[in-house]
Amino acid sequence: MIKFKKKSCVKLSTLILVIISMCLTSASTSWSKVEHQKDPKIKTIRQKPNRTNLKWDIKVKESVYKKQLEMLKQSNIPIDNDKQMVARLNKILDNLKTNALIPDLPYEVHLVDHKTVNAVCYPGGGILFFKGIFDSKEGLINPKDNDEIAAVMGHEMAHATLRHAYKKQQKANTIGFLGSVASVAVGAGAGADASDLFDLAYNVGTGLYFPSYSRKQESEADLEGLFTLIGAGYNPDKTISLWERAATKSKSSDKTSVFSSHPADGKRAEDLKIHLNNIKQQKTS
Repeated sequence: MIKFKKKSCVKLSTLILVIISMCLTSASTSWSKVEHQKDPKIKTIRQKPNRTNLKWDIKVKESVYKKQLEMLKQSNIPIDNDKQMVARLNKILDNLKTNALIPDLPYEVHLVDHKTVNAVCYPGGGILFFKGIFDSKEGLINPKDNDEIAAVMGHEMAHATLRHAYKKQQKANTIGFLGSVASVAVGAGAGADASDLFDLAYNVGTGLYFPSYSRKQESEADLEGLFTLIGAGYNPDKTISLWERAATKSKSSDKTSVFSSHPADGKRAEDLKIHLNNIKQQKTS
């Protein structure tokens, strides 16, 4: 695993700064609820889209995602310098977003030339892939496999389309939320009295904050990502093998690594197997 300086997990209050991630709309409404559950605790039901105050997410994207890109440029970290890979990422994004839970978000994706092993999506659909995630030794994704790329991108998009950041903001009911988020985005940071609205991990190498979601939210994004992949025609079995691989690489102490920022005890792959089996049964019934 790539060795970074130890990152501090920053608890930010009025900040949705860098809550990064994805979703989709199933191509077949008959898959929205599946019978034949193997585990009564695991329900393969697709959530309905929540479009309430969607302009909030879009405004956050404009005030945070764009500033993060500016910070990367100011740090002389190359963006989109691999034109072939960038074209593939955009092609996969085009396929996924038409099947997304909220297909009309202003999605965009950029490739950051940095060894960070992660991919993230901000509210509103701003996506970053870091080259480290494609590294043959330390990374997670086979760069030649579009199905694996789609699996990660779909999962990250789901955090945005399921609107995990907006739901947290609703609960917090924070005044001046966007202004604080923007200040964090440009490096102003948060005060010592910041509340627990978001748990973020700071990446020293890039100067960015990465989000940390609850296990429930990660599980929700896994399932929504699965629906998206299937609707877009990608191989959902690759999603399972991808997270099985992640479980074997989750020893890193880097809190901004994809291996530590996602549940990687093997349970997510097992849950996805159940979901996929349920979906296949529903499709053939």
